[in-house]
Amino acid sequence: MIKGQKQQKKGLKVPFNWDIDLFGEMAKINAASRTLYPIMEVYAADKFSVMGSGRTSNTVHERTLPLEAYIEEAHRHNIKFEYIWNAITMGGNEWDATFQERLYGEAKKLVDAGVDSFTVTNTLLCLKFKKWFPGIPVTSSVNNHLDSVERVKQLIEYTHIDRIMLDNRHSRNVGLIRKIHRKYPQHPIIVLVNEACLPDCSLQAYHQEHTAHSSRLGSGYQAPDLCRILCTTAKMKNPVYSLKAPWVRPEDIHYLFDAGASLMKLAGRTESSDWILRMSRAYAYGSYEGDIWEFIEKPGSVRPEWEAAAGRKLEPCRFKINNKELEGFIEPFVEGSVPCVKTLNGCGTCKWCDRWMHAVTCPTNLLERMKDLEKIYDHAVGQGCP
Repeated sequence: MIKGQKQQKKGLKVPFNWDIDLFGEMAKINAASRTLYPIMEVYAADKFSVMGSGRTSNTVHERTLPLEAYIEEAHRHNIKFEYIWNAITMGGNEWDATFQERLYGEAKKLVDAGVDSFTVTNTLLCLKFKKWFPGIPVTSSVNNHLDSVERVKQLIEYTHIDRIMLDNRHSRNVGLIRKIHRKYPQHPIIVLVNEACLPDCSLQAYHQEHTAHSSRLGSGYQAPDLCRILCTTAKMKNPVYSLKAPWVRPEDIHYLFDAGASLMKLAGRTESSDWILRMSRAYAYGSYEGDIWEFIEKPGSVRPEWEAAAGRKLEPCRFKINNKELEGFIEPFVEGSVPCVKTLNGCGTCKWCDRWMHAVTCPTNLLERMKDLEKIYDHAVGQGCP
């Protein structure tokens, strides 16, 4: 743990891909005169762990050095390090005494290595962790779906979490952030601001079960990511989803800070170091000129298993969004006048996002990729019982 570090009021929580040289580059961002929101912490998880995490093992990077080396380097640059233990399920194994010993053993190694905090989803594990290591802060997960003051109240009472991770569907809900902060001013609120998921995605729970099993040590579970196939197809058929996804422009995150948020979380620990740094600069500077969709996590439609199913190398198929053409887009979300934040009745009635489609450029290979996805879907689902 960092001793005597002054807590910043506003800053970024950035993904880490086990490239130790990133910390020096992040320190340069923090020292830049243009920086409005410094990188306060990074978060990471190994490909596999006893608990598992929210990313499939075949998409994340391999750790090559002892964990202590990364944490020491992070702390040397005044950056905190959070470990991700956010698998949504352990298949009931969390009640097994032997499995609990394994969980404790892994947690003890992480704490001894100097990890500053943990993101945890599982209720029993939260309670166990608070007893095992009462001095280590626990952050809730997006998988806890904290989308109301009442849900936040319940989780704090049940598990005594230290930090509130807002539900990823509500990153533009400025009014909700304000209400939660008013009720729990001592609990830092973290908001994910580069999320590409569909609004009110019905596949989220199933998808998180898939990633949990895929990232659990010894699982041997490497099934195709069916949810990614389905949601990518939906986005291809309905390009307006690129604006409906609950991400927030770098220029607009100040509204979230003003409402009471403490950290803006950036997704992308599956990405390259160059991508992480370019995205971090955009949000640290609070300004970006160019294609902002590049920094919304999972912007393309290429995965290793998809290429295997298609039988060929797939070229990226990405939307593009001119960031500067979205000046003013956030206003009704801040005012609370659009239905998705005013009444929480979901998306599709006001057509606000449709009005801004002039900022979106569709991929030239859109139809080709949709045909690829049909083949990939057939490969994943199969043709029926033998």
